[in-house]
Amino acid sequence: MTMDKSTLELITVAGEYKKWALEARKKFIDLRLKQDDEIRTMYINITRNITKEIRKGNLSDFNKVRLKQILKQLTQEIKILNEQLVFNFDEYLNKNVETATSYSKNILINAVETAQTTKVTKTMIQKAFYDINIKTVEAYYTRVKDGLFLSDRIWSKCKKYREDMKVILQTAVAEGQDCVKTAKMLDKYVLKGKKTLVDEYPNMIKRIGNRVPQNINYEALRLARTEMTSAYGDGVLASAMINPATIGIQFMLSMAHPHTDICDEICGEDNFGLGKGVYPINEAPAYPFHPHCLCIMLTVVQPLDVLVERLKNWIKNPMNDVPFEMWYQDVYGNMSF
Repeated sequence: MTMDKSTLELITVAGEYKKWALEARKKFIDLRLKQDDEIRTMYINITRNITKEIRKGNLSDFNKVRLKQILKQLTQEIKILNEQLVFNFDEYLNKNVETATSYSKNILINAVETAQTTKVTKTMIQKAFYDINIKTVEAYYTRVKDGLFLSDRIWSKCKKYREDMKVILQTAVAEGQDCVKTAKMLDKYVLKGKKTLVDEYPNMIKRIGNRVPQNINYEALRLARTEMTSAYGDGVLASAMINPATIGIQFMLSMAHPHTDICDEICGEDNFGLGKGVYPINEAPAYPFHPHCLCIMLTVVQPLDVLVERLKNWIKNPMNDVPFEMWYQDVYGNMSF
């Protein structure tokens, strides 16, 4: 089987740790696809609740009276949509952070088991990474972007859905459509996007223009992709900080990279003498680099034999490796079970 360039680069960078790097990358992509599907389904179901109510008017005009009734229902539906999105984002934030930290966790577990030390155990490492996952997600919820918390950003997308639907419904009234035709049009839009309506509803599309997106769920999908990638990046950084073998953070272009942009610059530069696209932890650029970004982010780690030798020397005398001892005291010194 022929591998794409980005996968080959990931394997090269990860080296002997490639198994865990590939597992994390696959899980990240799988989570994105699964969340995309779930969000699309939410929007389809919510819209169908509305069109079901519209259809009750049969072939009568979809007039201002009916519009007022439907807008009232729309207000209730977006509250439900917001609750669903909040629950969905919470689930996938946790999963993405856990996926991101799994790489460093597996490397450390492998190292302590190879070194056959009991001073740092698999259980201790699992506990440390469990704690860092929780802290990373908690910090994410308290962070402000563009003046808004995550909960506010989710709500803003629900309001955008309401406004887009309102534009379409108001235009249907202006066109003098009947209820069945209006419901049918909305169903087509939510399933296939605005471009599918051009032939059947040319006047509607002309009136609407660019006031609604090509896809009714675009805003929510865009937000989800950006937030989950950001959470994944936070997880990589958090795990790198509690991995004593960390050298830096490397960014690589994905196979889905469509054209030259800021990603090429960030992934192609070597400003710190660590290699192309490699940055010290405290110099790593904000990730993702743009909405829908799929660049690969990976912790650059010392080879296993070097890490195991450090562990053995440290076990003999903690002062043989002061950075290692500081790491141990910071991460595990006060740990209780």
